[in-house]
Amino acid sequence: MTPSPRTRPPGEERDPLGGLTLVRVLAALGIWARPGPPPDAGRARATCDPRALAAARAGDPPPAQARDARSPGGDELLDDACARALRAGHAPATVTLLRDAWAALGPEARLRVAAPLASDAPTWRGRPAVQVDGTTCGAAVGAMLLAAGDPVVAVALETGTVLGTGTAPAGVRSPAHAPALTAAAAGFDELQRHLLRATSRRAVLGLLPWPRRFGTPPWGLAREARCADVRYRHVVVNVGDRLRTDALAAHIEASLRAGTPLPLFTGGASRTGWSTAVPRHVVLLVDVEGTSWRVYEPSRGQVLTVDTGTWAVPERRDAWGRWSRPHWILLPR
Repeated sequence: MTPSPRTRPPGEERDPLGGLTLVRVLAALGIWARPGPPPDAGRARATCDPRALAAARAGDPPPAQARDARSPGGDELLDDACARALRAGHAPATVTLLRDAWAALGPEARLRVAAPLASDAPTWRGRPAVQVDGTTCGAAVGAMLLAAGDPVVAVALETGTVLGTGTAPAGVRSPAHAPALTAAAAGFDELQRHLLRATSRRAVLGLLPWPRRFGTPPWGLAREARCADVRYRHVVVNVGDRLRTDALAAHIEASLRAGTPLPLFTGGASRTGWSTAVPRHVVLLVDVEGTSWRVYEPSRGQVLTVDTGTWAVPERRDAWGRWSRPHWILLPR
């Protein structure tokens, strides 16, 4: 799944919908087309609490009686990170190690661990968070999604240290922590390779691996993706159905405001070639900023913006990896 050239192919400006796409056919058949109910407003955030982040950025000191970063209450940002680590399935002993590791981190490293996508140019160990190659956009999105909800993974990415592993609590069908943590400690590139293998496994009829050259299938990423204790399902996006895209936009807005990032698959349409009429790239809807959504685009390693009122209008966008329309999205279960 690689970003397209920046030139606009002939024909797309004449037909805004650009012809047929796989998802338009699936939507017409009613396959994977229902977004379901919006997320529970009372659900705990899967990503960093913006109030804790704002306090940390402002340099607000903790209370005098609780300045030890290893003790609960001493650091709002740390307390928020530890709560998410527990929800991600880590054992209390691992969370204790997280508190110890926090004390050794500098202010900028703490922000990267607690909120990897708060920056418009995320990095790990001083390197931009970009996809390894043209097949790993989905894996890069999965890696950033994982780190945004699991500070123990973020510590491994930032420092190369594996703090520990835990057993997933009841109701959280998360992947084994050890392989992902080991990969994260080896670096962002290695975590992408690990996730590409995981999302491709048994992706064809539940039996055969997905061909690597085709990148990450939506159902494979939905199976493996997690952010804290949030798991995902996949839904097609038909930009030709205004009523459905408006309803889906409300669903997306509610999820992002609730602190749940959403992977989005983008591509082209048949008028630019049948090979572009399927999902070709993956980005991550991060959060809401005014009337825009912030979007992590892995080929650039940057967080860009898309206007919420025109997100489904077919138009080549930097935030879509220079593709013209959404094709598929992952929503919370």
